Amino acid sequence: MSSRPDMLFWIVLLGFIAVTTGMDCTGEPDGIYEYNCFSYVICSQGVATEILCNSTQVFDPDQQKCVTPGIQNWPCTDVQSCLNQPDNRYPDYANACMTYYTCQFGIFYGHNFCPPGLVFDFKNQLCNWHFNVQPPCGTCTEDC
Repeated sequence: MSSRPDMLFWIVLLGFIAVTTGMDCTGEPDGIYEYNCFSYVICSQGVATEILCNSTQVFDPDQQKCVTPGIQNWPCTDVQSCLNQPDNRYPDYANACMTYYTCQFGIFYGHNFCPPGLVFDFKNQLCNWHFNVQPPCGTCTEDC
């Protein structure tokens, strides 16, 4: 027979397993909006949920799911080096700035997707319209 402290433990544990994020998916199409090697955030019917890969899997952005890596196949190859980088968000130039990544205390914290049609604005640390963002991510040449 379970005691009340045991029941509380299981409720708290289940709360940690079913992780939801602070991302607002209202009005966003269903899909994956953020990822790192071991988890991803999916928006479904306006609700954002973080999916954690199990301990033997990594997220494969090509297959859009967690997979078991093979000996010669490590799908999580787009990890950025954050060594000697100040804590900040940085544009992914290889993805035309439609995504960005976060560095904190020298650790890479994964990629984040800008909403469709927007690019990452390094100066303001947010996703913005390309005409409001300085090159190389945007087209603004005036006071942006």
